[in-house]
Amino acid sequence: MSTVTMFDTGVEPITRVRVLSGSDAERGEDEKPIAFSDCRYYCPDEESVRRVVDALRESDERLRSRPEELMLWEWAATFFEAEPGNPNGGGTILLGVSWYDEEFYTERKGAWFGTMHRRIYQQLGVPMENISVTHWRADTA
Repeated sequence: MSTVTMFDTGVEPITRVRVLSGSDAERGEDEKPIAFSDCRYYCPDEESVRRVVDALRESDERLRSRPEELMLWEWAATFFEAEPGNPNGGGTILLGVSWYDEEFYTERKGAWFGTMHRRIYQQLGVPMENISVTHWRADTA
C-alpha cells in the first residue's frame, strides 16, 4: 500500500491510500482507451470501508480469471480517501475504469447500477446515494 497526500484544503490535508493495484492486462503502445469511468463509493465508517475493499478485491480476483474480457476494459488502482474530521474512519473508495471496446462499453457502462450490483451494495451496507459513477469519452484527436 502507498499513501499520497494529494492537496491541502486549508484545514486538513486529504490523503489517498492505494488499497488495490488494478488490472495487469498487457496493452500495446498504440492501444488507447475509448472511454473512462470514475467510480466513487462513500463509506461512513471503517467497517463499511473494509467491506467495500474486500468485495472489490474478490471481484478483481474473479475478473482476472477471465483474461478474454480484460482486453475490452481494465480497472486502475483503487484508492481510499479518508474523510477529514470523520472520527469513525470513513471516506471514499475511488476506482477508475478504462474501456477499450465500443460495444462492450455501451453494453456494460451501466452495470454499476444493475440488479446484481444493487444487491451487492445492499449487502455491503452502501446506499445508492453514496455511489457515483461518471463516464467520459477519451480524446481521440
